[in-house]
Amino acid sequence: MELSPAASEKIASLLASNGLLSRDRLTKITTQCGTNKGKIVDELLKKNFTTEEDIAKVISRNFSIKQVTVNIDSIKPDIAKILPLEFIIKEKVIPYAIEAGGLKLLIADPSKLIHAAKIKSFTKKNVVFTVSTFSNIDELAANKMWEMAAKKTTTPQQVQKKPVQNFAKGTVNVVSMVDRIFQDSLKDGTSDIHLEIFKDNVCQVRFRNDGIMKIQEELSNMIASNYIAAVTRLKIMAGCDISEQRLPQDGAITVKDQSNNNIDVDVRFNTVPTKFGERICMRLLRSTNVIGLDKIGIPMSELNKFIKAIESPQGMVLVTGPTGSGKTTTLYAALAHLNEPEKNILTAEDPVEYTMEGIGQIQANEGIGLTFASILRAFLRQDPEVILVGEIRDKETVDIAIKAALTGHLLLSTLHTKDAVQTIIRLTNMGVPNFMIAGALNTVVAQRLARKICDNCKTEDTSVSKDQLKDIGFGLTEIETLKLSKGKGCDKCNGTGYKGRQGIYEILEVNSALAAAIIEGKRAPELLEIAKENGFKTMDQVARDHIKNGVITYEEFVRTISMQN
Repeated sequence: MELSPAASEKIASLLASNGLLSRDRLTKITTQCGTNKGKIVDELLKKNFTTEEDIAKVISRNFSIKQVTVNIDSIKPDIAKILPLEFIIKEKVIPYAIEAGGLKLLIADPSKLIHAAKIKSFTKKNVVFTVSTFSNIDELAANKMWEMAAKKTTTPQQVQKKPVQNFAKGTVNVVSMVDRIFQDSLKDGTSDIHLEIFKDNVCQVRFRNDGIMKIQEELSNMIASNYIAAVTRLKIMAGCDISEQRLPQDGAITVKDQSNNNIDVDVRFNTVPTKFGERICMRLLRSTNVIGLDKIGIPMSELNKFIKAIESPQGMVLVTGPTGSGKTTTLYAALAHLNEPEKNILTAEDPVEYTMEGIGQIQANEGIGLTFASILRAFLRQDPEVILVGEIRDKETVDIAIKAALTGHLLLSTLHTKDAVQTIIRLTNMGVPNFMIAGALNTVVAQRLARKICDNCKTEDTSVSKDQLKDIGFGLTEIETLKLSKGKGCDKCNGTGYKGRQGIYEILEVNSALAAAIIEGKRAPELLEIAKENGFKTMDQVARDHIKNGVITYEEFVRTISMQN
């Protein structure tokens, strides 16, 4: 049970004044908790200085409310739906009976007594509070009956589109609500959080998991009457100007992941003004996302090519793909591989997503003239072995990058192209002479991310026709023996049939044959054929291998490969 600092201090004081806790022990725990007063009661219980029964007893005595224990089986369905689901779950105020005296409510935290007037106004019934132990309250609040009762009275569409009833306005602790959004997202492995407001104060919270956005119905209802307060809280946490609501703002937040040993998680924050209010997008940047090269999903034969490229003393290595395809993960894995005291590694990023010890990381800021190009110029005077540029966006940046790659530096960067061969064409179109591309460009990695089939509920997929398989490049002989897989949906994958993501990579080495073709000005189809003759595997070939191996579905192939080519 989470308690506010005021409630925790109040309960501890009552225990002491009623002779249920010694003053020495109270002083000891209060000092130990320091400014975190909300933890006082929790620490008293952990050290067995008090019991939940004693706490319930002292609240009952001092607030003149009856102490009871309620069994979930005694609560009738019509009682379960008398208050909104989000209020019951969040506030831990449990309705359990209607008698002559009125609506009976169970609490463990005396600060919840302040809700009496609002509950009475909402239900049109007199309110009778009773008290129980934290364990009893937590057990009742966690029961699925509240969800089931809410579903019987509200359709999924209503949940998504109808704002929460006004009774809850001002009753939700905004600090706790925002923390709940973060903790739920961290527990689910979410990459991005979206808070959005539309016409008529319709609000929604969406999480992006494994690349797919999904509405969080309970959280959406929770923020509907508290949206502005939630936005304000987030802007304060991100160091943004709360008075400015007309312009986009960027910021950063650090939160504790309670599901993972309270490790720090950096959050990249952005707000943009819309017609109906500010819209928030937050990206969760877990330090655990910086993984080793052997963990990013490149097959070993191709991985050796990539390692050879990044261990070269000079040259340019480019990673390409659309937004959200995992380019940053690949580059940070490369940096982690290269990071050692003997190397001077410098990065220019916008923004710096992960802090890495031993590496000089610079945040670009075009507003003050600190562009990728200007940072690159400065880097060349810093005696680096390895340089990373977040993205090559313009001719000035690419010219300096090419120069760096040709003068004894390893240059890592990203480019937005649909495949590896098109990267060469893009560099040509940016005005780089062919001979310089051939001399500087070492390797190109093009990539996508596809959702993996959940291993826990994997089963055979017989729904895909032979014509569909033919359309994505399978040969007739392959099709006859091919067995496809899919996920049925289970608890581990939240019923989606997918769990985690698989990187799909094509790695293009610029060898002597390809370099000669680049100098000659060969077009993309010709470059592709030359690359294939030298063992190059395209992304669609790699993705088909993943289908054959039961890693991804036909649908994911279409979504991540076919639809983006």
